[in-house]
Amino acid sequence: MKPLHVGFAIVFVVCGGLLIFGGNRAPDPVVEAAPRASRDDATPATASTDGVPLVSIAALRSRKELFGNAGSGPHDLFGSQSWMPPLPSVAPASAQIPPLPPLPMTPSVPFTYIGKKAANGMWEVYLARGDETVIVHDNSMIDANYRVDSIRPPTLTLMYLPLRQVQTIDIGDAD
Repeated sequence: MKPLHVGFAIVFVVCGGLLIFGGNRAPDPVVEAAPRASRDDATPATASTDGVPLVSIAALRSRKELFGNAGSGPHDLFGSQSWMPPLPSVAPASAQIPPLPPLPMTPSVPFTYIGKKAANGMWEVYLARGDETVIVHDNSMIDANYRVDSIRPPTLTLMYLPLRQVQTIDIGDAD
C-alpha cells in the first residue's frame, strides 16, 4: 500500500470516530416567542415606567407617495447635481429657428457602360461620358470627382469623392 493510501485510511478512521463518539450533547432547547402587544396598542415611542423607550413600527408608505404616479415620467433614483452654471441660450425662446438646408444630392452616374476586357487577371472597363470614352481599372481616378473602387462583374463600384458616396454600374457577367 502506498503512503498516500495509508494517510487517507487514517483520516477516514479519525473522521468516523468523531462522527460516532463526538458531539453527543443535547440540542439547544426551543425558545418561545415573547408576547406582543396588539396592533391597536401601537403608539409612538414613549418612555415606559422603567425609563426604557418603547419601540414601535411606523406605518408603511405607499409606492405612489414615495415615487409618484407611473405616468409622471422617470424617477431619478440617485439624482445628480452639476456645479456648472447653465449655458446661456443663443436664441430667445420666442425666436423661430430656420429649417436646415437639404443635404446635397449625389448626381446620377454620368457614365454609360460600353464594354469590358480581362487582361492578365485584371479587368479593363470601357465607359462613355458624352463623346468621351474612358478606360478604367481597379483604383483608378476619373477626373477629380470619381474613383473606381472595384471591378467585380457584374458590378463596377465608383466613389463620388465630393460627398464620399458609393455608386454602382451594372457591367454584366464575367463571360
